[in-house]
Amino acid sequence: MGAFVRDGGPDDALDVMRIRTETWKTAYKGLLPQDFLDALRIEPRAVELLRGRLAGGAEHLVIGEAGGEAAGFSLFGPARGEGLTGGEVYALYALSGHWSTGLGLAMMERSVARLRGMGHAEAGLWVLEGNARARGFYERFGFTLSGRAQDAAGLPFSVPEVHYRLSLAPAGA
Repeated sequence: MGAFVRDGGPDDALDVMRIRTETWKTAYKGLLPQDFLDALRIEPRAVELLRGRLAGGAEHLVIGEAGGEAAGFSLFGPARGEGLTGGEVYALYALSGHWSTGLGLAMMERSVARLRGMGHAEAGLWVLEGNARARGFYERFGFTLSGRAQDAAGLPFSVPEVHYRLSLAPAGA
């Protein structure tokens, strides 16, 4: 497949938004309203905002490449949200043609290693409650439900999401 994972930066912002948009249309079919998914577009302002967050170090990025092109990404950094501590994987997406190829696993491994290297003792993430495919992936990786739930932020409708966490302590610690 010729896939590999690398650290990303501000110059990858357009690829991130392209992958996010394409992946949402596939992964969230049946979970989000179809008219909402059909209307998704890459917004230049969103690209610029992400570029700024990456340049300023507010978020960190891993890019998964296959065939010489960006095919997935992971965004991560300090946990966001009331009462959350440690690190957080904000997003992990791979184009559907790269699902079940090991690309997502490689991106998650790199992201978790980077969070551990930043000194975080735990990593968390939020996932749509009905996203069985993603939840299975996170559970196989070792994430467990934390018991927290909320409505997904930034959407014009209510969609429940659940929180997972993973200890980043070294084995045997």
